[in-house]
Amino acid sequence: MPVPLKRRNQIVMQAQVLQWFDCLDQFTPVRHVGSSCKMRMRSNAAHSPDSIHDGTILAPLDARLDDPNQPSTGFGNLEWVPQHIPELQRQSTNGRAEEPNMTAAVLESLEHPRSLSCRVYDGGLRSARENAAQDAVLPALAPALRFSRYPVSAVLGAHERAGIAVRGEHCLEQGIEVVRRATGGGALYLDPSQLWWSLALPVNHLGDVGLARILQTHGGAMVAALRQLGVAAQFVFPNDIEVQGRKIGSGFAGRLGDCILIQGSLLVTPPDAESMLKILRVPTEKLSREGVLSARQRLVSLENVTGSATDLARIREALSQAFADAFALRLVSEATREAPPTECCPAVALDEKPSADAMKAFVKTGGGAIYLAIEADPQGRVVQANFSGAVQFAPSDLFARLGTGLRGRLLQDCGKALVRALGAVPGADLLGFGVGDLQRLVALVTARREQGVRFGLDREQSNTLIVHNPHGEDATEILERATVMLVPYCAKLADCKFRFRDGCSECGKCEVGDAYAMARERGLRVVSITNFEHLQETLEGMRADEVPAYVGMCCESFYLKRHHAFEAAGIPAVLTDITGATCYELREEDLAYAGRFRAEAHLKLDVVEKVMRFVPRLPGAGEDVPQASGPALHAGAGSGSVRRKRKDAGT
Repeated sequence: MPVPLKRRNQIVMQAQVLQWFDCLDQFTPVRHVGSSCKMRMRSNAAHSPDSIHDGTILAPLDARLDDPNQPSTGFGNLEWVPQHIPELQRQSTNGRAEEPNMTAAVLESLEHPRSLSCRVYDGGLRSARENAAQDAVLPALAPALRFSRYPVSAVLGAHERAGIAVRGEHCLEQGIEVVRRATGGGALYLDPSQLWWSLALPVNHLGDVGLARILQTHGGAMVAALRQLGVAAQFVFPNDIEVQGRKIGSGFAGRLGDCILIQGSLLVTPPDAESMLKILRVPTEKLSREGVLSARQRLVSLENVTGSATDLARIREALSQAFADAFALRLVSEATREAPPTECCPAVALDEKPSADAMKAFVKTGGGAIYLAIEADPQGRVVQANFSGAVQFAPSDLFARLGTGLRGRLLQDCGKALVRALGAVPGADLLGFGVGDLQRLVALVTARREQGVRFGLDREQSNTLIVHNPHGEDATEILERATVMLVPYCAKLADCKFRFRDGCSECGKCEVGDAYAMARERGLRVVSITNFEHLQETLEGMRADEVPAYVGMCCESFYLKRHHAFEAAGIPAVLTDITGATCYELREEDLAYAGRFRAEAHLKLDVVEKVMRFVPRLPGAGEDVPQASGPALHAGAGSGSVRRKRKDAGT
């Protein structure tokens, strides 16, 4: 007989976790209230569907983070303990319940008690501005899930500067639209080969969880959807989906008022890698975690993996159901909406130029690179402070609030002002970075004025200094301790016999010879870095030899991309920027990695000369420039120490 209504309500209260039963008589998954963590109804006799089902359900014991790469990908995966409900006891034969009326009653009483109705629609292939306009109004329609596709275009993260992320001149020349999304993270290249989606959910539906948990759940849903499509994928923190180490998709999240917006992309067919590398300014910074791989090698599409074309409708269906399972949603298909006027999505300014008077610096964090530009009056009070970066955080106006918190403060007080401003933001959620990273960034920027005065640098020159200070050292202290100089091979002449070798003849035909001469005058060891492996070997050798500090030259893009190598060495350094035809500007990072880049970069010799004045002369200075040697410091060289001099330098 049917279970009485009162008792059915008791069942719901007792279980706390049942959201609905799908075909209870076939022992299919059960999802708990407030999420969709999957579990199976337990049977006695070794849990066999051929045994007597004892009506045991599973209730939460304590919350823990999901493993999104496991088959169960629900939001709020819990640890479960048995709870017995007598009314659900019944016999079963070959997995079939013998009391269908009871099953129907339970289904009726427990169907969707806490799930959220979510409209789903497909925007199709539209212009970038139309898609961005639709996504901009989606939070007002929450809960809602919208799929779309883009023509060749660039989509900036909510908090990054266009001038750093994309090649604006190329985009303007080619008529390529550049728009900004509401979620953080880095710039994306989108084209019709990719499927894009936006999922807007009320904050109160997700509960008190952070962006990391949301992105993890979203990533787990993508993994589950790809599994349904026959692809074994893996979620890689904080927001990437990979197949055998190659990126196939990504996700982003942001908190906009009382709404959580989750956005993501999936490579359905191979993208136009050439277009991508022409549009994104630092094309491989976001594409490779270790080593340099070409864009085609780093990325993989669904078609690449399955070997056949996959129907877009099937992909949308798999993703929709996975999101429904992960976020406790009931999907309601809806006809495509007309895009709002494109005027509600203004074009991104691609010719933005920060003030020439601004002091600037950046830090590389686990969540991405963060930049800060500060303008100060002659008395040293902050007039304007602008944070930016390819990072994710909540609330979405956090950077603006931090900038406001620094305004009007003396430069020397900005560190404390930053902490106060951050503390005044309730529920601040920083993904992959923390207050220490922000304090370090503020310290780097506020030191620019002192560096300019001390080293005789103008504002533009001081802004090009990269001060790598793992222990908080200032630039002067690092220079006073420097005993090694690292020089990039790409600044040598293309036809120089030392182009792809360590060493220099000081022929006077390029700035590298001048740098060698400055090092020789001070007794510094010099290494011409010929490729990335050589850099790693050199830094490891310097660390083993307890080198206290060093000076060097490299472009900002190289430092950002290879930051892990500098960080692992733990040696303080002052690096000056290089200009001209760098491998990043010419999109030839792969050649640079292998030591085959042919174009010529240039050292900023005026900056190098001013900085080197503060490097003291070491004992024995003025002799032939000593070269770093040894297997860890010079590929192909004989044994030796970084402190040992070589008399055959330049040969």
